[in-house]
Amino acid sequence: MVGMNRRSFTAALAGGAAVLSPRWAQARTACSALNSQAAGDADLVLLNGKIITVDARDSLAEAVAVRDGKIAFVGTTNAVRAQAGPNTKVIDLGGKCVTPGLVDSHLHVLYYGQQFRASLFDLRFPKARTKDDLLGLVAARAKVTPKGEWVVGNQGFSLSVPMMPTLAELDAVSPDHPVYVKDRSGQFGMANSRALRLAGVTSTSRDPLNAKFGRDANGEPNGLLFHYPAEQLIARSIPGYGTLNEQDVLEGQRRTLAFGYTSAQDVIVMQQAHVDLYRALARRGELRTRLYLLRYLNSEQQLDAALQAFERFTDPWLTFGGWKLAIDGGFSAGTGLMYDNSLALSNRAYPFFEQDVLNRMVLKLHKTGLQIAFHACGDRAIDMSLNAVESALNASPRDNHRHRIEHAIFPTPAALERIRKLGMVISVQPQWIAFFGAATRQLCSDALMRRYLPLRTMMNMGIPLAFGCDLPATILGEPRYAFQGAMLRRGREDYVPGPEQRLSMRDALRIHTMGSAYAAFEETTKGSIEPGKLADFVVWSHDLYGIAPRELPQLEASTTIVNGRVIER
Repeated sequence: MVGMNRRSFTAALAGGAAVLSPRWAQARTACSALNSQAAGDADLVLLNGKIITVDARDSLAEAVAVRDGKIAFVGTTNAVRAQAGPNTKVIDLGGKCVTPGLVDSHLHVLYYGQQFRASLFDLRFPKARTKDDLLGLVAARAKVTPKGEWVVGNQGFSLSVPMMPTLAELDAVSPDHPVYVKDRSGQFGMANSRALRLAGVTSTSRDPLNAKFGRDANGEPNGLLFHYPAEQLIARSIPGYGTLNEQDVLEGQRRTLAFGYTSAQDVIVMQQAHVDLYRALARRGELRTRLYLLRYLNSEQQLDAALQAFERFTDPWLTFGGWKLAIDGGFSAGTGLMYDNSLALSNRAYPFFEQDVLNRMVLKLHKTGLQIAFHACGDRAIDMSLNAVESALNASPRDNHRHRIEHAIFPTPAALERIRKLGMVISVQPQWIAFFGAATRQLCSDALMRRYLPLRTMMNMGIPLAFGCDLPATILGEPRYAFQGAMLRRGREDYVPGPEQRLSMRDALRIHTMGSAYAAFEETTKGSIEPGKLADFVVWSHDLYGIAPRELPQLEASTTIVNGRVIER
């Protein structure tokens, strides 16, 4: 088995002085030996700080030394100062708090960077909070755009489908331009009539596989586009829009490093060309974020083609980890797949695959020996994912697969027990509790909200948890929002769904470091500050273990260090 076993993971996630497994006891002995045997000048030393190591004992230290991109020594300031030589870079922390670099389990670096292109007008929070905001932004962009050229926003606004403008309203503010705008979730978008005509979408157009065109009562397209294949049909008509490039990666990397994310798992790499793009940057030494990639597959035909051509690779900067399948859409689109499809969050939902097709696809992917991640928000979508994993494991048993559910917003208690038994990981976005909890409540019921992202229950069950911000599908990416969501569960209108599900900062930090590292089989190389691990750190504006809840909105990553080098901002 690779990495921790499940008992060790649970002990590590819980923190504190749990009894260590023999394997982890040996690892700690090895780390002590590395400390005692370290020789030669360090490249970097951090002194006079509060070092939160997130090791198995949740140890604290004062200082850390780095050599050749790895942690060489952790201990007191005096002991670490002895590692410094004339060429050592010395940073006096002045009492500041340092943690391992955050590992983000769900961050689309490439697509996030794309949002800042000058060719796209800005819809991101707080620009478009209402329908009138959205229409005003489209109208303003149209005024400065030559007639006939595209008016295209970035990803995007945060409105549920009932709050969206009508096709007539969108046409009225942009009669001379094709228009395309996209919800922040990526699960739906909207085009005006000129854009629909350019893309060839008419009343006789068939819905793309796993996607739908919105229609009015007469069957005419109403401008709404549900899920990626429908959205991409419009996007292909926009010059240059769908061609992603290295600058998009570099811009996304620059911004997310400033947040404190030193590693990211990009779980929706759409094309082999995008894998190649990342690899080109890695080969030239231009990646500063450590990336773990999962290739997104939309159909069994696409899957079969990908299996003929994929290459497994791994190094400290870039790893091809496996595969991603989407089972449902999103709640703002009304396409989260629930057993109760009368709810506003699921009344447009449909399964992207029939269960027998999904089972067949998952078995093929499972046999590659790589990881499979499932986008599954609703309870029915989660269960379909578990059915497919159970079927694959029955046909082809495999230990330590770590297949994972992304989002898992409304799991049933029975589903959580199945996830635990199957050895799966749950990758969640705790900031959504603060951002969208009140809005989600309006789309369902108080009774259902008692099952909303039950983080404490998941953790107490020993289910491996990982935290990821899901940029650009979330409105704000700074990790303080993840900590607020996990610890306070309070958003707009002071609504607190499931207060008993709150986590401590120790829990939340451990999940966002060691938990997310475990989700990518990387817990032996990152996620804690221990000798031999990669020298990735965040220096914080506040002491994470001493911060008061009222101070969380001011929490910032002051300095990000990757591979022992300070990242310039």
